[in-house]
Amino acid sequence: MRERQKKTLDLLQSCGTPLYAMLTRLTLSENDAGDLMQELFIRLSQSKGLDKAKDPIAYARRAAVNLAFEWRRKRKARFEPLGHHCMPAQNQPSALGTVIQKEQLEQVLDAAAKLKGLAREVIVMHYIERQSYEQIAGRLGKNPAHIRSVSAKALARIRVLLRGQLRRQDAEE
Repeated sequence: MRERQKKTLDLLQSCGTPLYAMLTRLTLSENDAGDLMQELFIRLSQSKGLDKAKDPIAYARRAAVNLAFEWRRKRKARFEPLGHHCMPAQNQPSALGTVIQKEQLEQVLDAAAKLKGLAREVIVMHYIERQSYEQIAGRLGKNPAHIRSVSAKALARIRVLLRGQLRRQDAEE
């Protein structure tokens, strides 16, 4: 067990900051991201999958993404507001602009949560972690053109999901 804890601590030192930044963007809250980081590293220290992983950093990143979307689903199911400790939006001239931007981001993240597998992975890596298609392809062992294609299809799916949300909202009003 001590060997796994040491491996987890080494992992925290090597990739903790980018994981925390990604969790902050996915939760829209530094406080919640901190809580999720603790949960992530508890899970990783208890995970047998980390021992078997070819790339422990990729394993930890995927676990963090899954944990963040799991957190979002649980919050939504309990009707708790997302991002209640949200960092102030940059370049927004008004409070209304900030609220609109936050609500739009929450809708996009909710739609991205409905994606599966590689599509969600690519969307998170490209739009949340801000990695290039070439970097993503290198990390996933895929062709950059394939990653672009997956991204385009995933964005099209997100647009469809968002249109469906807008139609439901209009019907409720």
